Amino acid sequence: MNVLRRTALAVTGAVGALVLMAAPVVAAPNDVDQAFLVGAHQSNLTEIASGQAAVEKATTSEVRELGQMLVTDHQALDAQVVAAAQALGVTLPAEPSTVQKAALAEVSAQTGQAFDNAWIAAQITSHRASLALGQRELANGAEPTVKALATASAPVVQHHLDAALAAAQKYGVPTSVPAGTSGEAATSSRTLGLAVAFGGLLLLAATSLLVVRRSRA
Repeated sequence: MNVLRRTALAVTGAVGALVLMAAPVVAAPNDVDQAFLVGAHQSNLTEIASGQAAVEKATTSEVRELGQMLVTDHQALDAQVVAAAQALGVTLPAEPSTVQKAALAEVSAQTGQAFDNAWIAAQITSHRASLALGQRELANGAEPTVKALATASAPVVQHHLDAALAAAQKYGVPTSVPAGTSGEAATSSRTLGLAVAFGGLLLLAATSLLVVRRSRA
């Protein structure tokens, strides 16, 4: 499927989303919403830095390509997180958490194939954590814009996890937690392209409507 058709599908889906977004936003961000925005932002910052490290240090082309994918996708996801946080008045941290920075430093200290293996293992752990964060938001969040963001970002994060699990199998990297249903979401380029484009349009619509409503208040 070519890019134009993916874009057309994304726009078609966004039209339905705009209808849903026409309803008033009645819920202020609760603690879970705020935790999701902060956690997603810090995870995005971590994955961007991790992807850059893979591009610079990986010994295999596959890991370098995965690293570049993380940089590109998480920059796009983070732009949506930052826009939503600004519209909702949620302050975001300027850097990853202490634990995330320590994990990234530990991986980056490796060289050669040891780096590749440690990097793959770290991506499995971090993307599983990101999926769990999104699931908590969908279960317990209150603000529609934030819940829409969690919904739109999940297929992209799932795709990254699937890619890391495939690389782990190829290079013999242990995965300590069962993969579960990790292959069920966005395993095709069509689904991933739709998720990225739809997520951006959905968040743009939700954020714009939120700003307009607040300006009228």
